Amino acid sequence: MPRPYGDPVEIVTEPIPAQSPFIPENAKIVVGEVAPASPDPIPIVLLPGYEYRMREWRHPSTHEIHWQLERRKASQLGEADE
Repeated sequence: MPRPYGDPVEIVTEPIPAQSPFIPENAKIVVGEVAPASPDPIPIVLLPGYEYRMREWRHPSTHEIHWQLERRKASQLGEADE
């Protein structure tokens, strides 16, 4: 069984302030993550030895799209996931 992702945190996004022909109109920029101890989003710290993925999550009542960052211990070279 593969290692599960854990420690999900909600990612705060905002519209991109400048438009470009290379950036879709509905694209977002990551501002930080939600933290109970801070009124503003805090920077995301990526730790060595972990794998990360972002997952889209839709709020059940508002249907707004939110993002969660999940992490798991990285596999060691040559180590198979069980």
